[in-house]
Amino acid sequence: MKKLLCVLLTAAMLTTTYSCGFAESSEEWKSNVGAIDLDGMTFEGEGVSAADNVVLITKGGDFTVTGTLEGMIKVNTDEKVKLRLSGTSITNANGPAIFFEQVEKGLITITENTENYLSDGSEYTLEDADAVLFSNDDLEIKGDGMLVIEANYKHGIASDDDLTIENGVISVTAYEHGIKGNNIVSIIGGDIDVYSKTGKGLKAEEAFVMDGGDLSVVTEENEGIESKGTLDINGGNISIIAGEDGINTGNASTTSDTAADTNTASQNNERPQMPYGMTPPEGMEMPQGGRGGRGGRGRKLEGMTPPEGMQRPEMNGEMTPPEGVEMPENGERPERPQGGFGRVDEETAAAHAVTITGGTVYINYINPESDGIDANGNLTISGGTVIIEGESNGMEGPLDSDGTMSITGGEVLILTNGGSMMLPNGDINSMRVYLDAEQTAETELAICDTDGAELISHTAKAAYKAVIFYSEDIKENNEYGIYADGELLEMVTGADGAATVGEQSFGGTMRGQGGRRPSQSGREIEVEVDGTKVDYSAAAKPVIKNDTTLVGFRAILEMLGAKVSWDGETQTVTASKDGIDITLTINSNKATVNGEEKTLLTAPEIIDGSTMIPVRFISEQMGMNVEWNQQARRVSVKSK
Repeated sequence: MKKLLCVLLTAAMLTTTYSCGFAESSEEWKSNVGAIDLDGMTFEGEGVSAADNVVLITKGGDFTVTGTLEGMIKVNTDEKVKLRLSGTSITNANGPAIFFEQVEKGLITITENTENYLSDGSEYTLEDADAVLFSNDDLEIKGDGMLVIEANYKHGIASDDDLTIENGVISVTAYEHGIKGNNIVSIIGGDIDVYSKTGKGLKAEEAFVMDGGDLSVVTEENEGIESKGTLDINGGNISIIAGEDGINTGNASTTSDTAADTNTASQNNERPQMPYGMTPPEGMEMPQGGRGGRGGRGRKLEGMTPPEGMQRPEMNGEMTPPEGVEMPENGERPERPQGGFGRVDEETAAAHAVTITGGTVYINYINPESDGIDANGNLTISGGTVIIEGESNGMEGPLDSDGTMSITGGEVLILTNGGSMMLPNGDINSMRVYLDAEQTAETELAICDTDGAELISHTAKAAYKAVIFYSEDIKENNEYGIYADGELLEMVTGADGAATVGEQSFGGTMRGQGGRRPSQSGREIEVEVDGTKVDYSAAAKPVIKNDTTLVGFRAILEMLGAKVSWDGETQTVTASKDGIDITLTINSNKATVNGEEKTLLTAPEIIDGSTMIPVRFISEQMGMNVEWNQQARRVSVKSK
């Protein structure tokens, strides 16, 4: 028994000694304190040498770097290496300025009260590096100084593993991605200014997390911030002007991972002026603080008798609901998904989720074919302030989600042209206001209660005609004024859910619907096709369901020149014109266009004996333009 006890004690002592020895070994790099003078090519500390304008570090250590070099600092060791940039300028015409080829962890400290500069050329001779500041392993950047990076080949800062920015004043100008991490990109603090010509401002393969700091992103051709996995904003200030989606999750890169040989430094120099003070480009200040149809017509179908009680017939072997739509046993119309389209399963929706819990986010997406926030998973806003500006063309808009979409806290302000768009459900009230007149850029928008207390204010950077605002401060039955440069534009009465004002269709669903203003909402909707008024006096009149206008299908389709057929057994409408075949089914929010499945915001219905379909969807699929005249309550369908 004593022998056994001795053996156990000896093993325990050996284990403790090994653990302590390992801990000391892992921090041993800190004792190798040195200095690298690039001007005189003199070095202090172990493991530093130089050859052919390449400074090679082969031992872990903490090195202060000063001076100017036309070449590269290259790190190759199994230990940690910290480089304290203290008035450093490195330009490498053939590769990265700093290259962590192998390291336990690469650490960059930007020394306080110093300015540092890193740049590259338009071609690299190294195959395994593609950024001015590049690491094959984890990379961490912090400090209180300034770092300016000019990337002429591809990316500004890149890590093949995790990338963390803790603080510092950092300006990145890149031909492709400004900042890129193959695992997680974390922004904890700092003043970060990113400009990208062809790539994304920030790109993360696994996740992007913002907890603090100020981040300004400008991209000419691509997304502002993209994560192929999840994207979480918990604090800080973000300002994005993007040539594509402002924020995106789940999509593959649209920029080639291999730079073209024809890339030149001059391609990368045409950027808006971005002073080292980290202010956004001129005209862009950090913020202070749809889909649907339009009118139509219809008439009763000759020879068609709707089923008793307007119930959908039972499913049989020849008739199944579209994929993803389950019909209740009682034949009633299924509930539509709350908020987003629900195109993906729960696992995928969680894997590509956008979650905003705090901070301030401003997005100006300048391409109308893009989205402000495009979540290829769930989109949840539970705190902070989100302001989005950009057009909505019916397919893209301020918010888009393939999973669920919800706003449960904070405040969200959307300024747009008022086209149809997706809007989420939420546990907080909102107002959706379509103004009588378009407001110009640079007008100061303010939303105030009757006591003059300001709920939110913002100086618009683009023209807008629709104002959508979600806030916990909106109370049911309270009155609110919308002002532009101090002039009252609209009074809105808060509702339990969405207070909708104006005749524009916004799309989406909410817990309730209300809001009021003196209007002509009691008048019937007029419909015209290429200037010819449609007579629907003998059929059910157009109705608005869930912010989508439904019209009788046969008359509108025939006036559009389409061949129309109706299958009473399956309750399916088919329309054909110029090689375009469209199929819609009663009570189903799935349609097909030339065999491709499309999602409708509102399903066709049978109302008073007439089959009613969404007029905007059917018209636009057949190549027509649809316009809405609010004062006349007129839908105009026009040939392009």
